[in-house]
Amino acid sequence: MSPSLLLAPPANAGPAEPFAGASRLELPAELLVPGASAVAIATLGLVALLFWARDRSRTDLLLYTFLASGLASYLLLGLGEGSAGAARAAAALGLLLPALAWLLLVRFLDLPLRKGRISLLALPALALPVVVALPAARALSAPAAAAALVLFGGAALLDLVRLRRPDAALLFAATALLLLSALFDVAVANGVLLPGERLPPLLGPAFLLFTALLLVAVADQGRRLLEKATTDALTGLPNRATFLERARRELERAQRNGSSLALAMLDVDHFKRFNDRYGHPAGDRVLKDAGRAVAGAVRGIDLAGRYGGEELVLLLVDVDAEAAVAAVERVRAAIAEVRLPHVPDAVTASAGVALHHGAFERCGVADLIRRADAALYRSKAEGRDRTTLEARGTERPTSPAEVRYR
Repeated sequence: MSPSLLLAPPANAGPAEPFAGASRLELPAELLVPGASAVAIATLGLVALLFWARDRSRTDLLLYTFLASGLASYLLLGLGEGSAGAARAAAALGLLLPALAWLLLVRFLDLPLRKGRISLLALPALALPVVVALPAARALSAPAAAAALVLFGGAALLDLVRLRRPDAALLFAATALLLLSALFDVAVANGVLLPGERLPPLLGPAFLLFTALLLVAVADQGRRLLEKATTDALTGLPNRATFLERARRELERAQRNGSSLALAMLDVDHFKRFNDRYGHPAGDRVLKDAGRAVAGAVRGIDLAGRYGGEELVLLLVDVDAEAAVAAVERVRAAIAEVRLPHVPDAVTASAGVALHHGAFERCGVADLIRRADAALYRSKAEGRDRTTLEARGTERPTSPAEVRYR
């Protein structure tokens, strides 16, 4: 079938008005689907190329560009009866595209290119000159393309089965869908399935769906990397750097608005002795359960984090001295409820609280931590398992001079 568009005047147009009325546009589905898919895929490849130009280390984006441009060319070559050169190009792409798609997945999954994978890539490179150069061998282009699909598609699915990552099932489904669609198209084009039928190829829409699912996996991977970078792996609380950055922003807000806040340092009592007696796994379990207890005991507007070792830190917003101490006591009570099987010792925590009055007062997060830490050491010196408020005045100052001469 010719790939050209068929334009015809309406049936009732007379000879005096040959162009009266709107023209009838007929575009067969076997041309519309691959043509539209080729345009969409080529556009995605251009977008990937632009992103790669901004970050040359992202070789996966460059591989996607090659794959998208090759697949768009393959779809356009199959639109009509082409020349011998077009047939050779389609045969070459039929061998190379499965290998390129598999290589993209290997790069995305950060899998090492060991000897086995490199030798796998050598197979289409060896078959390519034979299929393209020899006219008699071009009859084997369809079986060779099907073999390449099975070989590289099976290798990709096997790699995904071996992986233990949250998006492995999603990538497996996307890869399987793409593989089955490509095999179905090859079988239909060569009369193995539905002989005599001319159906629109499924490869283009399947690749677009594969891209959508791949983008979902990329977004999920970015979310996990961000979570890993900002969260303490043991307690599930924000790590030290994340807490300090959020506390800095909250402190700046309090100083602009004149609102008060409190920073509290908590330390699990006799943690080293607990580790020495019951082992580090038990100590890790205490910190993990304590982190969960703290996260459940603070308000949604407050912030808790792991400062280091057995030290936890809290930032309590819009509180006075009484409310801050009550909030810390609530957190300490939640930590005291932590129980480990076959461990009779109770888990307690000591705390120190520093207040920032907001109005007329300027200080940094480091100063608040230093003051809360000093109050924490007072709690330890006085017998532990208690909360100590810093020694400086707790009333809100009413002028800059009052802050200066305190």
